[in-house]
Amino acid sequence: MEKLARGVIPLERTQTVCDDDRRNANRVTLLIRPGKLIADGREFLCVVRDLSEGGVKVRLFQPLPEHREIAIEFDHGNRQRMQLVWQSDDHAGFCFIDDVNVDALIAAHNGSHPRRPPRLHVAVDAVLVTSGLRTPIVLRDISQRGASIECSGWLMIDELVRIESRVLPTLHAKVRWRRPPHYGLVFEQTFRLDELAEACARLTPREPVTE
Repeated sequence: MEKLARGVIPLERTQTVCDDDRRNANRVTLLIRPGKLIADGREFLCVVRDLSEGGVKVRLFQPLPEHREIAIEFDHGNRQRMQLVWQSDDHAGFCFIDDVNVDALIAAHNGSHPRRPPRLHVAVDAVLVTSGLRTPIVLRDISQRGASIECSGWLMIDELVRIESRVLPTLHAKVRWRRPPHYGLVFEQTFRLDELAEACARLTPREPVTE
């Protein structure tokens, strides 16, 4: 049996669907890319470190919860089902359950279309402050650059707003789009990926959020 590095926690062989050939596929090193893990409907930010036809290695920002199913969503929207093989400190390795075309994934990463930052779906009560008025809102999703909210008030495009909540820092933003009662905001100051991951670890609801 292959020797394990110190601190690495392997998945029991009886639980994994990955065979040795897939796990030992040639690795393809990527530029560091943000990604999103979906574990039984709950969403977590990660960073993709390397990729092969057999699986992927990611950096974690928080411990993975116990789960039955897990998938990864890349920053171009492609989603792949996976199974955990090992985890060590803030890194983890997964094998893909379905066949993956690595060349297509890399081409999508390097394509001309702008990549959308990972967006986490949440359901968080907050207060929106604008023109001296304080309006209760629900934060519906959040990314490094912006968020969408559900608000009973009427907001104008390009209107400057402030969002206050118990778990996030005060957010200053501008209204980018509106479909009342839903509004899209762009932040005046963007989050670093690790900052957003840490903040969203406190935002993750006890029950999975459905889109």
